[in-house]
Amino acid sequence: MRERSRVLRKIIALQKEEKLIPQESNLLIAFSGGIDSVVLTHALLQLKGFLRLGRIALAHFNHMLRENTEREEEFARETARKYGLEVYIGREKVGEVARREGRNIEEVARELRYAFLRRIREEEGFDLIATAHHLSDLVETALIWLVRGAGLEGLIGFEAREGDVVRPLYRVTRTEIESYAGYHNLSWIEDPSNRDLSFFRNRVRLQIIPLLKETNPNLEETFLRTREILKAENDLLEKISAEVMERAAEEGCLKVEVLRNEHPAVQRRVLRNFTGIRNFSKVEQMRRLLRKGGELDLGEGLRAVRRGKFICLKKGD
Repeated sequence: MRERSRVLRKIIALQKEEKLIPQESNLLIAFSGGIDSVVLTHALLQLKGFLRLGRIALAHFNHMLRENTEREEEFARETARKYGLEVYIGREKVGEVARREGRNIEEVARELRYAFLRRIREEEGFDLIATAHHLSDLVETALIWLVRGAGLEGLIGFEAREGDVVRPLYRVTRTEIESYAGYHNLSWIEDPSNRDLSFFRNRVRLQIIPLLKETNPNLEETFLRTREILKAENDLLEKISAEVMERAAEEGCLKVEVLRNEHPAVQRRVLRNFTGIRNFSKVEQMRRLLRKGGELDLGEGLRAVRRGKFICLKKGD
């Protein structure tokens, strides 16, 4: 396989296996102006006929976190003109919103960006949002969740398609993206924050992953195989837990006797799905309620209450 065609071949293989993008779909590309979104745009235009795509347009969201972000906006417009595409521009002072709400700036940025993309998708008649997340991003995400502490869902990371979002570069590595951009002489805007080591994701990408690849140069492909195993096992656990939940549920509560005899992994999954709580410590405290009575404060005005044969949820103080 020649390097220049690797990206296109991987997109085609994913499409054939997953039916990622239905024929005649109108695609809105989340276009940051970075190398990933530039390669995604170029590749989808190369494959537009093969994939039988409808309209393709760009959507650029300016987070207004740095100086000269107008240059990125203008680059999005230039790219749209170059390829004869529509382009939609959104702006929001993400830093101010995060400070005002006392929230993590990356979380707020993602939330506002997707809100903008979905608004454009709905108002302008697009079927799907295409993002440039790729296999190297998937590995980074799994490592971050591993360090922070996560169950199987965290280690599995994101999917090739989630609702109205598709990721055609899902099986493509960062190295392959760089090779594709170089071969086609593509231009992009380099975000200086991508090399800021104060961001944990950047430390994972620039420091930790290169060390891991010294031991396994095919780290991304190896992870993808491991992910398939984890996903299958997670799906099985979810199926078993759903069956147990159905047997345990009664009038908005859970029957203790049904849960008490199950494997701890199933107990955790049922209790997490019942409460919506993902905090491991809280879930373990709920498991202790299976052995004795009492109450547990789950936060945000929600309490788990063990009364005789049932565990129920109670809202309010």
